Amino acid sequence: MAVAIASLPAELPAVLVLIATALVTYGERRVHGYNYAYLKVVGGEELIPEQMKRYYHIQQALPWVAWLSHFLLPGFLRWTAIPVLGLTLLMTSLLLRIWSMRSLGRLWSHRCVFVPGMPRTRQGPYRFVRHPEYASHALEGLGLLLFFGANPLVLALWIWNSNNAAKICKIESRQLYELSVAPLQMPEASSTVGASD
Repeated sequence: MAVAIASLPAELPAVLVLIATALVTYGERRVHGYNYAYLKVVGGEELIPEQMKRYYHIQQALPWVAWLSHFLLPGFLRWTAIPVLGLTLLMTSLLLRIWSMRSLGRLWSHRCVFVPGMPRTRQGPYRFVRHPEYASHALEGLGLLLFFGANPLVLALWIWNSNNAAKICKIESRQLYELSVAPLQMPEASSTVGASD
């Protein structure tokens, strides 16, 4: 860890990326809290809670593991970084995730919540991709691999979490199949739940 502190000026871009990902994570958790409370009030049923928690915990730990492994692993296990391409993928990932969240509105959450009778959204990136948020997480992981320099540990963690996302997508796809194709109509909820509109 002393090496990390000693090389801080050279590591400033990496520290800025870590701070940015921490701020994004904090913002997502706040939005999730508001929306999750809303979804529960309107009769949402949470499916696979443990799998979803594990998926998001690993996704949130990935930037820190990528950064720390750069210092902790021997040089022959670290591959060359491509920071500009990595940063481009990280920004693309963030924009796709924001677009997904805004398109879902109060229906977005870190959890797989099934609301009976709630129709599938066909707005924003959902017109083109069935699960754009998981696609954004895959892009984020790839961006982190390129930005910090890939290594077997981070690569294995990214592949493992991408596999978790694929399993979650199958469950969510099964849910979506059961939903109506009627236009999206938000059920009313108590005004004390979540953030103001």
